[in-house]
Amino acid sequence: MSNPSMSGSLELYEECVQPARARFARGEWVTRVIGGELSPDQLELFLLCFCALGVQMTAPVEGWIRRAGERCLAAGLHDLGTALVAHARHEAGHDAMMVDDTRSLAARRSQAGRPVPAVETLLAHPPTPGVRRYVQVHEDVIAGPAPYAQIAIEYEIERLSVTYGPGFIARCVADLGDEVKRCLSFVQDHVELDVGHTKFNARKLDQFLRQRPGALDDLVATGSEALAAYDQFLADALALALGMSTVEAPTRRLASC
Repeated sequence: MSNPSMSGSLELYEECVQPARARFARGEWVTRVIGGELSPDQLELFLLCFCALGVQMTAPVEGWIRRAGERCLAAGLHDLGTALVAHARHEAGHDAMMVDDTRSLAARRSQAGRPVPAVETLLAHPPTPGVRRYVQVHEDVIAGPAPYAQIAIEYEIERLSVTYGPGFIARCVADLGDEVKRCLSFVQDHVELDVGHTKFNARKLDQFLRQRPGALDDLVATGSEALAAYDQFLADALALALGMSTVEAPTRRLASC
């Protein structure tokens, strides 16, 4: 049944991108991490790896969105370009939150007497295939003929916080204790802020599609690839964490720090 709050343009985009969203929902982050298949030790190490590798994913975001917006402005797409440039400013400094969370999670493990990966080494980890793919999606959009497709990236990625963020936090609290939320500032911030961001992105995407219905294929392809790249990044973080952990599932509750 169609959603009466959606216009035909946005509804068509949602229908076309659904296969990519379904593939993401079958990925390891959703099925194994949120699904509760990890031991608490594995989950805690996943959080460490997610935050450390995620610095490379978040540090360029402000610049990516601004550059895409500037390309849109140069192409005469004033409304979308202006919106992207303004939105870029909201993304400044988010990588620092991930650095702080990495250090907080490492301190939590140290205080509890659990093995701690070398934090600086982890923060300096070479880009994984998923990180490289995610970077490439953005750079291809900015340099390519459809810089307006940045709005599809924003919509799909920020929508993840709304769709999966609360369940992810709930899983972390259930397995690691409520105090772990002190180490999840980036995730908690985005779960709260991205509700508004997602509504904004949906409006801009709908407005643009009503003006340029021929852009649908570019928007769907870019949004789908962004989801696939982010899912690969999450799988990379999980693989790195599982390689560090010495505690196998089934889960058991860790003593709080």
